[in-house]
Amino acid sequence: MFRISFIITAFILSASLTLKAQNTSGIDLGPEINLPSGNFSNLSGIGLGFSVKASFPVAKDFAISISGGYANFFGKRASVLRLADLTYVPLKAGLKYYLSETFYAEGQLGAGLALKDGQKTVVIWSPGIGNQFSLNNEDKLDFGIRYESWIGQNDKLISANRTNAKGFVGIRLAYVF
Repeated sequence: MFRISFIITAFILSASLTLKAQNTSGIDLGPEINLPSGNFSNLSGIGLGFSVKASFPVAKDFAISISGGYANFFGKRASVLRLADLTYVPLKAGLKYYLSETFYAEGQLGAGLALKDGQKTVVIWSPGIGNQFSLNNEDKLDFGIRYESWIGQNDKLISANRTNAKGFVGIRLAYVF
């Protein structure tokens, strides 16, 4: 799935090199819904959180992005066993490339700081796309979707955690200041 997304993103990037973007500094804040995939879906069915992201232009179509937030993945429950929630503060930085005036592709790297005992800091990487919608002359909403992978193992999730990678699709709607 990642390879297909990467190929589509690369094609869109190469096809849109002549488009012009409105690349301005901004801060946005919004809620997130995170949908675990692969083996991670054995541990959690859904994650909720929020994030703050700042973008700083460095060239005509490029910006540096920095983000931080809060993410909680609710542990699955069975008749006898309840898996612990995974609660983290993800901190990421990356590059954002504007494919058109409002549409962008973004890649970020960072770390997820554990907030509960038995959980360890994880390495994060995430490619994604998004679009900013104007509400009026100055107000905007930013809608983004990304695939995110957390690499690192937790001590207290015994047999349910057989992999070091936890992947999910993140959906975010944010208000741009």
